Order: sequence, then C-alpha cells, then structure tokens
Amino acid sequence: MADSIARQFARWTANLKYEDLPPVVVDKMKSVLLVELVSGVLGAQDHRAKEVNDFIVREEGKADGATIIWDGRKASRAGAAFANAEAMHVTGLEDQFRMITHPGSSLIPVAITNGELEGVNMKQLLTALAAGYEVGCRLSDDFVPATAARGYRPAPIYHTMGSSVVAAKLMGLNEDGMMSAIAIGANSAAGLFESGRGAGGGETAFHDPNAARIGTFAAMVAREGHIKGSELVIEGEAGFLNAFTGNNRGDLTYMFEEPRHVDVTKIPADLGKEWKLLNIMYRMYNTGGYNHPVINLLAELREQNKINPDEVAHVEVQINFLETTYPSAQFPAAPSNPARVGSTHYFAAHAVVNGGFPQIGGRTYGPTEDPTKDEKVLKFMTEKVKITGVWNQPMFSPRAIITMNNGTAYTGDYPYARMCWDLEGLVEHLHDLEAKFPLGAAGLNAIIDACRNLESLSGVADLHALCRAK
Repeated sequence: MADSIARQFARWTANLKYEDLPPVVVDKMKSVLLVELVSGVLGAQDHRAKEVNDFIVREEGKADGATIIWDGRKASRAGAAFANAEAMHVTGLEDQFRMITHPGSSLIPVAITNGELEGVNMKQLLTALAAGYEVGCRLSDDFVPATAARGYRPAPIYHTMGSSVVAAKLMGLNEDGMMSAIAIGANSAAGLFESGRGAGGGETAFHDPNAARIGTFAAMVAREGHIKGSELVIEGEAGFLNAFTGNNRGDLTYMFEEPRHVDVTKIPADLGKEWKLLNIMYRMYNTGGYNHPVINLLAELREQNKINPDEVAHVEVQINFLETTYPSAQFPAAPSNPARVGSTHYFAAHAVVNGGFPQIGGRTYGPTEDPTKDEKVLKFMTEKVKITGVWNQPMFSPRAIITMNNGTAYTGDYPYARMCWDLEGLVEHLHDLEAKFPLGAAGLNAIIDACRNLESLSGVADLHALCRAK
C-alpha cells in the first residue's frame, strides 16, 4: 500500500535541498518573493496595515522577535507573520494560483519571519518556499471550484497548508515533524465566503494573515514533538479533502474543465519532477485574476488594430462559466452577472476605451484618477459589452470579438500561460510603479536587484533593510 498523501509530502519536503531545485523553480521563487516584498512596502503605507502593526506590537511586541516590514518594530513569530501578511495582502498586488488563491500573501511573510528567527541563508529560504508552494499548489490545483462551492474561501484553506510546510522547513523539522505540521495545519485551516458576498462583515480581511499565523503556529507546535499527526489527515474518510471538497474520492461538484473527477492518489505524484508552482501568475490590477487576461487581451487588440473605441459596435468576451459566478458557483456575489463597476464588463470596457487599466501603484488611464468615475467607460460597459460564460473554456483564457460599426470584426485569445512570467517578465511590469513607489525608483530597483542575486545576501535582515522607511 502506498504511503499516505501527507506522508509523501512530509518525506519530500523534509528532504528537499536547494540543489534539487531546477533553475526555473529558483527563478519563480525569486519572482514571488519580489512581488510580495514590493507589495509589502506599498501596503505598509495603508492605514489598515498600520493599525494591524500597532495591534500586534501592543499585544505581542517582543524585543528579540521578528521584524515587521517597513515598520521595523518586532513582535512574536506568529504575530509578525500576521502583520507582514496584512501589509503584503492589502494592496492586491500579489501572485495567484488558480482562482481565489494567492499563496504569496501568506507564504512569503511566513518565510521572512521564520527565516529571520532561524537565521537561515537565502538558499534555505528559497528551498522552503519551493516546498510550501508546491504542496499548496498541488492540494488546491483541481479542487478550488469545489471548495468554493461548499462556502469555504479557498485562499486561507490552502495557504495554511503551504504556510505550515514553509515554516516547518525553515525550522529544520524532519519527516515526522513535517508530518505533524501538515496535520496540524489541515486541522486549523479556515475561512468562509459569507462576508465576501456583499454582507460587509469584513472577516475576509484576516483570512490571508491568519493563514500565515496559523501555518507558523502549526510548525511551532510540531517542533515541540507531542503531536504525531494522522497519516490519513488529507484523504481519510473524515479528512481534509472530505471537509473542503465534499468527499475523499475526488468526485467534484465543479471543475474548470471536465471530467469532474480527480484521482486523489495522483496529488503527490512526480514530486520534484513536475512543478505545479510554475503555473503561478501575478495580479497587477486591483481585481480578481480572471479579469487580468481580459484587460490584457482587449488592450492588445485595440493597439494592434488601431481601434477607435467610438467606432466600436459591440464587444463579446467569452470566459470560463465559473468566472462569471465569482467567487463561487453556489454563492456568486452577483448571480445574474450584470454589467457594473467591478464586473468583467467594466474591465473590458476600460481596456477598449482607454487602452488598458491602472496597475496597482502605477499610472492611471483615462481622464480621472478614479477609474470608477469614468463616464465614457460606464456608458460603453452597459451598452456595448457582453460577457459569455462557456463551459470547459480553459481557466483565465478568454476569447474576445470586437465588432466595428462597419462590420469588421477583430478576434483574439489570451492563454493563461502568457501571465506566468519569469523574474524578468515580472520586473518589466514592476517598473510601472517607479513614479509612486514609497522608496522611489532607486529603492524599487534595489529590491529587484536583491531578488535577482538573492543567494549572495547574508540573510533576511538584508531584505528588511531594503524594505524599510528611510
């Protein structure tokens, strides 16, 4: 009988070495670290991050604790992970895997917090990140729509699992210790959709920071050595998969593409040979990841074909049906998916009318600093944009047809893979932030160069020095 999923993950992650990482994986981990550090500096200026910092320092301030990004004050291990995650998540500038998971906003804070206190080098940091990202991505890969359909918000569920692995790896836990951390993480993952459906409760704001905190705490408890961890914690009849996807057989209510079944025994298959984490994309706009390729595609079609928006008769965008029911097929925020500010219609209209959409922290498009007040976009959105949900359309891979008044039609596709940039691809997009970055262009480029040459740094303290108020 094959080892359990958790056991296979524990053995692989505990034994993973930097030398085992292909160059493309190292590059990807430098990329996710870079985007979250930049986001952390931006987010630290937000009143919400400042309030969290004050709260954490007041309750868990610790002179010999871990550093809070930009702020420079110190707090307990779990407290600093929470505060750093808040700064990195609050802007919306982050990585993304599948829909409604953006692991970096939890895993990167865990890495820099535990990496600092454990005194690891940068090769060890990259290895821990690769381990945690791969476990989190494999667990969430095919299961996100089914998890969302049960009312659970996928991000904190799967981020807790990845965070537990990152923290345990940085603490140097062996296979049994890692097994314990995975099991404790699986028993602690949480996050509901209700507050994100327009109820206005606000609980969603603590989901990602709490995943970082709980993942760190899971590894701390595992290091104490008192909890062994259930071997079948993931695929057992009453385990993680049953709780968060509906059953332990891989029979799913929703998937992005048919068939709606996953062989759960294949979740840990080919660890170290196939890397799911390479499919991570980056969220550069303040909207769900599924809208990013729509913006990019329509801006590209406009530029390539020299389209005058005043001469457009109508625009149709075809996307995966589940993307029209965001955040969940069972609990959509707007069941009829009407044209409104924040809908795919809106972002499509903005791209056609203005040639793009403002990146987070970057330049604006159109006549107003607030794109939601652009009257021309709002009129175009309601009168000329149609969004069609298509079953089995590949995830985050829209097709668009722009039809002109004279009958000419321009068609294009935007495959998801085009957003899975390497480090230099990400850097190209980050340069748009230079004018408004709190540390200026020089400060932004210093962080970029540090991530390019991460292995040459002495430790996490070097990163904090680059991300601190001058």
